[in-house]
Amino acid sequence: MAATLKALDRNTTKRSELRTLREKEEGLPAVIYGKDRKSAPVQVDALEFIKVYREVGKNGVIELDFEGQGKYPVMVYDMQVDSIKNHVLHVDFYSVDLNKEVEAEVPVHLKGEAAGSKEGGVVQQMLHEILVKAKPNDFPDSIDVDISELNIGDAVQAGDLPKGDKYEIVLDDEEPIASIVPPTEEPVEDEEEADEVAEEPPADKEETDDETTKTE
Repeated sequence: MAATLKALDRNTTKRSELRTLREKEEGLPAVIYGKDRKSAPVQVDALEFIKVYREVGKNGVIELDFEGQGKYPVMVYDMQVDSIKNHVLHVDFYSVDLNKEVEAEVPVHLKGEAAGSKEGGVVQQMLHEILVKAKPNDFPDSIDVDISELNIGDAVQAGDLPKGDKYEIVLDDEEPIASIVPPTEEPVEDEEEADEVAEEPPADKEETDDETTKTE
């Protein structure tokens, strides 16, 4: 069952309720929209939203109890976050049909230590999220990829990702996800050149010796 989150109409006549939320710094402005519904500005309790969001996850379904208009299954389509204070500033809720597929970004997690890493290879991950199509309740929390067998020069492509019966990866099979690249080697100075430089006396040392000879 989806977690429930209450929402107030930001155009509501109950100004006192909205004012109370703002005064407590708990009011979080948001908007709800969807393919078959008109966009509507709403406001939710900030602390309750964070609690529910952590409970259902990035692509989880939330039952938005929109006061006076009914309850709607929604997904969090976008969030604006204050990078300094780490506060959520605004949320976009997308109204969904639980029986119809939608697209959303799903995190990709690399698991294990690559065999190539033990030889000095470096793991490079090109995509940390991939586009997935599924019914709202069928999105995986993440797609995990075992890279323990990868050697230097090996790569993981979208076609190598684990498949699911209830979701589809919306990427070309050859799209690179991660690879093991050779270690970066710093250029080594030629030994003979280094010895020659070491044997040459500093310019100011020669001048000092000449001056000493003339004085004597």
